Amino acid sequence: MARAEVVVGLDNSMSARAALRWAARQARLTGAVLRAVTIVDWSDYLSAEAGPPVSMDWLALLPDQVDPADRDRLQGIFDEVQPEAGWLVEFVAGDPGRVLVQASLDSELLVVGTGEHVGLDRLLVGSTSRYCLNHAACPVVMVPGTYANSATTESSRGGD
Repeated sequence: MARAEVVVGLDNSMSARAALRWAARQARLTGAVLRAVTIVDWSDYLSAEAGPPVSMDWLALLPDQVDPADRDRLQGIFDEVQPEAGWLVEFVAGDPGRVLVQASLDSELLVVGTGEHVGLDRLLVGSTSRYCLNHAACPVVMVPGTYANSATTESSRGGD
């Protein structure tokens, strides 16, 4: 059974910020817990020669294991949505698509930001959002970075 939880991928991109705002609004509307998952590169935590352990797809990190500047920047982005009690940010090392799919296994919803790729760029760029759409066990919402601009415009006009 799905938990009343919304999982959102969080990084420093405009599309991830837009996804976070959308996910926070959805969590408030449904009374769900929001869990923002930040994926860091394996190479920051393991030697380049060794790579990730063969049996591990991801590795949960304690906040003090993350570079303090990165941790503070991402926590600041999360704090912009004025988190409710119980909402949290997690730091994980691993492949972004796999981590988000795994993190959302028992959740109601997975929210990911999506960049705008057109033409050949769309074929060449690996897509976390595409991976999530193809592998997630729950519904997936893809939020474009342009949502950030429309959300700002709406709030300046007095909308939600």
